[in-house]
Amino acid sequence: MVQLYNLHPFGSQQVVPCKLEPERFCGGGPDALFVAAGCKVEAFAVAGQELCQPRGAFSTLGRVLHLAYSEAGDYLVAIEEKNQATFLRAYVNWRSKRTENSRVCIRMVGHNVEAPFQETFRDQMSIVEMPLSETPLCISCCPVKGDLLVGCTNKLVLFSLKYQIINEEFPVLDFERSLIIHIHNITPVEISFCVGYVAVMSDLEVLILKLESNPKNGESVHHHPHKPNSPVTQAEGTNNETLQLESDDFVICQKPMELLGKNSEQSGVSVTLESTGLDDEKIKYFHVQHLLYRRFAPDISSYVLSDDIKLHSLQLLPIYQTDSLTSERKNVSQEKELLSLFCFFSLPHVGYLYLVVKSVELMSVYQYPEKSQQAVLTPQFLHVIT
Repeated sequence: MVQLYNLHPFGSQQVVPCKLEPERFCGGGPDALFVAAGCKVEAFAVAGQELCQPRGAFSTLGRVLHLAYSEAGDYLVAIEEKNQATFLRAYVNWRSKRTENSRVCIRMVGHNVEAPFQETFRDQMSIVEMPLSETPLCISCCPVKGDLLVGCTNKLVLFSLKYQIINEEFPVLDFERSLIIHIHNITPVEISFCVGYVAVMSDLEVLILKLESNPKNGESVHHHPHKPNSPVTQAEGTNNETLQLESDDFVICQKPMELLGKNSEQSGVSVTLESTGLDDEKIKYFHVQHLLYRRFAPDISSYVLSDDIKLHSLQLLPIYQTDSLTSERKNVSQEKELLSLFCFFSLPHVGYLYLVVKSVELMSVYQYPEKSQQAVLTPQFLHVIT
């Protein structure tokens, strides 16, 4: 049973004192809030006695289009635009950026940091450039490992979070492009990534995959991942010429579809893996498992896709327990064991919650009394903006 609680009027509110009109914002873990406007990001405290007080600001190299924060690694990543070009950059050690005039280190991903620069890097914010061959459309940070997944037109690029150990007391955060997931017949609008589980959402489709690292049938590190069966894109007895004739006179709308487990391989979405990591990388993904494919029907009363049917708010929600372990790195003191994983996505008037660990099944359907703009799922509540 689902009960709807009206949370208004609320007990109190805090106004964030932004210097510029906010354009993007995201949470910065349990104690910070990031607000972006143009080429500037302001950080505010959201915990303790100094609630909603400025704690620092820094300038980006381009206008911020998308913003995401990773608690693992404590870094901020942004898709930026400058001179009609789009860039992907990670902002590391941002807590040391107290004033806008403080020095900043700019380096390429994978750049080797030498020991003589350790004191400089300790007190400076670093901007890590991540070159891509295609325009980045969306980003997602793994809440457990801190790895970064980037969505492009026909591919997803995975950057693994790594640490360069200069000495025992000074690890430098870095990334490595470790995997490219080639996805055809779907253009990602939103993505979500969590410990090997990948969720991809377009305007009308949702695809959930699981990346598996255990090789099958003696696969080696250098083996090219197998390609799935040819996608089923046409009905039996229908050829391309017939489809072309029909498309000239009619608007063809695909039927709604829900495929669970192994059946989701017949969705028509082709997925292949291309490993780009180093040979000594500990975790490599060899093959992909299809878990869920869900397609919704557009409004056939209009030639234009209406906002009343577009999907939004894709999210993978992990449920895990935390055990304190002794680690060689002082900055990593806890190991998280994944207990369960849920996937949530929403239409303007209804939300869907799926269980995707061990078995794939629809757990709940949430009907909204009004049109929703955004929804966020937490372990206790579902928060919806209408």
